[in-house]
Amino acid sequence: MADYATRKSADYSPLVVHFTKDKPFLRADQVVAGDPLYGFKGATALERLLNILTTRVVRASPLPWLTRNPRAVCFTECIWDGLVQLSEAYSPYGLVFSKRLVFEKGGGPALYVRGDSFKALTEAGAVPPALESFVQPFDPTAVIKQGVPIDFLHEREWRLPSDLPFVYSDLEYVLVGSKEDASSVIRTIGSANLPDHKVIPLDVYATIKNAWGTR
Repeated sequence: MADYATRKSADYSPLVVHFTKDKPFLRADQVVAGDPLYGFKGATALERLLNILTTRVVRASPLPWLTRNPRAVCFTECIWDGLVQLSEAYSPYGLVFSKRLVFEKGGGPALYVRGDSFKALTEAGAVPPALESFVQPFDPTAVIKQGVPIDFLHEREWRLPSDLPFVYSDLEYVLVGSKEDASSVIRTIGSANLPDHKVIPLDVYATIKNAWGTR
């Protein structure tokens, strides 16, 4: 097994992050009554984070674009600066795991496929079911859907085509919005399960960036 803790380049991280968000699920129509995600269709990013931490399961959610409606847990392998940018697009709430853990559970890097190739393969039903949860179209010229370019290369996705059950020791870190959030999360989960050094408030980083940034 590769040593994922070994730094391979300046933009490499041995960690991946699953962000929660306030927005609706991408395929909310697939999340119906009885689905474990159903009760969280209108939940906030913090509520979703607390649910994951309390149940110790990250639930796979439906993916867009794909004909068989596969599900996956999505992660990003971005280094710190990239994570901060994604937190502005999604939310500052997330769970950090090692690549080794996700790989051993059956996950891996997403497969970015040209839009024209993706369209031809899906229309022919030629995407193997075992790979479908990993496929992400790269379609900047909007071949798949006119007027809707698709470019998520910056997210550097990893995917796991199943739920991710975990124990608290599997958590490398937890990302939250503020120091107040950190205190609330630790009180809810318990410091024995989630020590304070594993909870990173992103507003501290924002303060540092503003203090030392260009004015």
